[in-house]
Amino acid sequence: METESELKQGDKHPKTVQVSVYTTSGAFPRKGSESVKSDDQVEKILKQAQHALHLTDVSGWEATVDGKVIDPNTTYEQNHLTGTVVIHWGPREGGGG
Repeated sequence: METESELKQGDKHPKTVQVSVYTTSGAFPRKGSESVKSDDQVEKILKQAQHALHLTDVSGWEATVDGKVIDPNTTYEQNHLTGTVVIHWGPREGGGG
């Protein structure tokens, strides 16, 4: 017989995160935010933003949340992102001299 905590774990629904992506070419989605599963890879919404905003070359771009670089190849959970998330995505800033 399963314990109460095992039943609760099996009954879990994936959590959701409200995400907006901001680039120098505009925002995705245009208004509001996109509801995504917390176990989705961040890269998924960046690809959607790239397509919607007609971005051609995003090589070398980095994604940041609250000034901290995140890893788009991992999930929102793995990046410790919850609730409403604003991703700033653009070319890596070069150091000044």
